[in-house]
Amino acid sequence: MDRKLKSILALVIVLGMIYWQQSSILHAEVPKAAGTSKSGLSKTRTSKASNTPGALEQPEDPQVPEEPEPPEEPIECFQVSIPPEDGENGYYITKPEVEITHVSEAGVTKYKFADSEGQTREGELAQKDGAARIEGEQFKEGINRLSIWMEDGEGKQVEEYSLDKDFLIDTQAPAIWIGAPRGFEAWYQEAVSITVTGEDGELGSQIEEVVCASGNSRVGRSKELPAAFQVACASAKGNAVKITVTARDRAGNTASRSCGLFIDRLPPKARIEGIEDYMITSQPVVVRYLVEEENVIEDMRAWVRREDPQGNAGEIPVSEWSDTESGKCARQVLADDGIYQLSLSCTDKAGYEAGKEARFIIDTKSPLISYVDRLDNQYLKRFCWNYPASEWIRDFTSYTYTILLDGRIYPMGQEVLEEGRHTLEVKAIDAAGNTGTAKARFVIDHTPPQVVFQDVEDGKDYEEEKTFQVTLEDQEDQIDEIKINGEVQKTNKRSRIYQFTVQDLKNYEIEVKASDYAGNQAVGHIQFQVLPKETVFQRLVKPIEKKLRADDKERKDEAPKKWPIICMIFILFLAITVLIYYKKRKKNGFFLR
Repeated sequence: MDRKLKSILALVIVLGMIYWQQSSILHAEVPKAAGTSKSGLSKTRTSKASNTPGALEQPEDPQVPEEPEPPEEPIECFQVSIPPEDGENGYYITKPEVEITHVSEAGVTKYKFADSEGQTREGELAQKDGAARIEGEQFKEGINRLSIWMEDGEGKQVEEYSLDKDFLIDTQAPAIWIGAPRGFEAWYQEAVSITVTGEDGELGSQIEEVVCASGNSRVGRSKELPAAFQVACASAKGNAVKITVTARDRAGNTASRSCGLFIDRLPPKARIEGIEDYMITSQPVVVRYLVEEENVIEDMRAWVRREDPQGNAGEIPVSEWSDTESGKCARQVLADDGIYQLSLSCTDKAGYEAGKEARFIIDTKSPLISYVDRLDNQYLKRFCWNYPASEWIRDFTSYTYTILLDGRIYPMGQEVLEEGRHTLEVKAIDAAGNTGTAKARFVIDHTPPQVVFQDVEDGKDYEEEKTFQVTLEDQEDQIDEIKINGEVQKTNKRSRIYQFTVQDLKNYEIEVKASDYAGNQAVGHIQFQVLPKETVFQRLVKPIEKKLRADDKERKDEAPKKWPIICMIFILFLAITVLIYYKKRKKNGFFLR
């Protein structure tokens, strides 16, 4: 009984629901002239009665109840499996796989997939638990669009059950390039500016940031391309500085590229050891040339220029180099006298240059003192030493000197006139300690020679012939020339006494030139006359003639032509007077007494 009641109750409930549903549809379609329900059934029936006034209304036919339709299943939303974005900024850096599942008994699940290249794929799922899969290889780089929606049994879209999603796909790392001003094999000084360029393709997410690092140190970062970075890290032992540039796109893909830069920030060091600049020594010198470089030496050269004591110059190369912990070294021994100029130059791979120069003198000989020996045994009118020291002291080095005259300090430039023998001594000590001395003995004589005429007197007359001698008061002086009446006589520089005999009856003028070792000169003159043997008369008039001759000599410049005539007249007058006098005496008998 209970089972029948339950069945009847259930039937009543179903019929009530069908009635309620049909009633609702009829109420909704009443305003319309004619229509059909979703099921295509007629919703209203119109009366066949006329609408003419006065016409009796006919009662409507009772509605025949329709058989109830089975209730529609509710539509359930589809299910879709979409992996989360594994990149940044909503990008997939690995291609996803999407699965669509139709879980509803009713309705249809439809989908449409369009990749970035414009290719589409469409499909629908109507069977419960039916699934469709979009594989990863179907996704292309760029924007891929997936639309999913549901439609009911009549093909109407269920708005609340739809999905539109854009898949941003970027699985490719960006491409980057690094450039240096002179390439990556060259050496650079100081900092190097490298340039980074890159691209991520038209469909890529595009490069968002570039980071440059050296080891664990960041050099710089940039969000713009091309980017420039200043790399200042220094190389060591010739090894390149490793630079890594990393580019990251908006999807999170990264690309790295490394390069090596040769950067040398310090010039090499050049040293010359074993000497001091401007050193002066009398000993051999051991020279060491040192070149220090923290990276690579490109070129180095050392050479020596030597000027010997005679002024001849030459170059001595340095060719044997050995390796040291810090660079290169060369060794050289120098022992010859001379002025040395040392030069060392080097260049590293980066183009830095360094050099060192030094000068020194090897002098094993004493200073050379000149001019002093010229004074030895010389005769001088006066003495004065006023030569610059550079003229009479020759040495490679600086020096000090002293000058002694007769054992006392001689002031340079002082004039000495004291006659007699003197001794000059000069001593020089050079910077190497070598000592040079020079000594000279000389005579100061400023008195001219004195000519001596022997056996003859100036102005005297001699009968028939005359023998005389010419000599000098100081036998160390010398006679340079003897002239008799202007005629040069033969002389010998070794002779100190000359003897002459004159017989011609005439006047004689003797001229003697003499000099001494000091250069003093003298000239001696003498005049005399050789006459025939005199008569008594000549002896009487001789004093008068001598007097007249003397007067004539005094007035020679005033009247050179008148005096000889006057003298002749006077002599003639005197002769006549004497003759008259003798005649008178003879007449008077004077001589007889």
